[in-house]
Amino acid sequence: MNILHVKTWRSGILMLLCMSAGIVDVIGYIHLGRVFTANMTGNIVILGMSFAHVAELSFLRAALACLGFIAGNAAAAMLLSGNKAKGFWPARITLILLIELVFYLLFAWLAGPVMSETLLHVLIILLSSAMGMQTTAARKLGIAGISTTVLTNNLASVIEDIVAYFRKRFGASEKTVKISGDTWLRFIAVLIYCLGALVAGVAEVTLAFSAIWIPILVMVIILIIALKLFRGLDENGDRIPPHS
Repeated sequence: MNILHVKTWRSGILMLLCMSAGIVDVIGYIHLGRVFTANMTGNIVILGMSFAHVAELSFLRAALACLGFIAGNAAAAMLLSGNKAKGFWPARITLILLIELVFYLLFAWLAGPVMSETLLHVLIILLSSAMGMQTTAARKLGIAGISTTVLTNNLASVIEDIVAYFRKRFGASEKTVKISGDTWLRFIAVLIYCLGALVAGVAEVTLAFSAIWIPILVMVIILIIALKLFRGLDENGDRIPPHS
């Protein structure tokens, strides 16, 4: 029934989550006071620079983004803590992504051209919490060590893989050397993240907060795929036979 193997579908979902993270980061940086709602490394830098009173950088906004991300991490970790078994797609990951979709919808409903500082803070917390939950869910899947929100880690892994490939390719080994599927996935994750940022940048210049509807659509698609294809699968993605 499925044209593609379920593992391919799952990897595709991870790439879509990377794209959503790139989009969300652009929305946060352009409209929420120069903060990152997915990339916490950038916020830590902003926290440091804000002490030097760098223009347009707010310690409070960056701190709220970090706290929201941590809260999302913790909430997702608590939801996943009761499921120690390594499944192909744990049901609680679907629940986490559903909550993330709710956060996106709340954001789309509340965001507008004129906002109070309090509302701005609420929007920062909504997006950063969603990204924190997404990060923990992706780590639970453990696909090629890819993080959907940390571009630096993905890029470093790609470079390390390429260096290892060329060392083997031109070394003394007579074995055929190929770039692994995991390496390609990490590379695509970097490109997809950048693509999301590009798309969001174009959209946000045209109409503020319009790009948020892309992650909303992506999340709906992911939930449909998860509910239709991933239920009743064992760790290897094979259908668990019904009990006789």
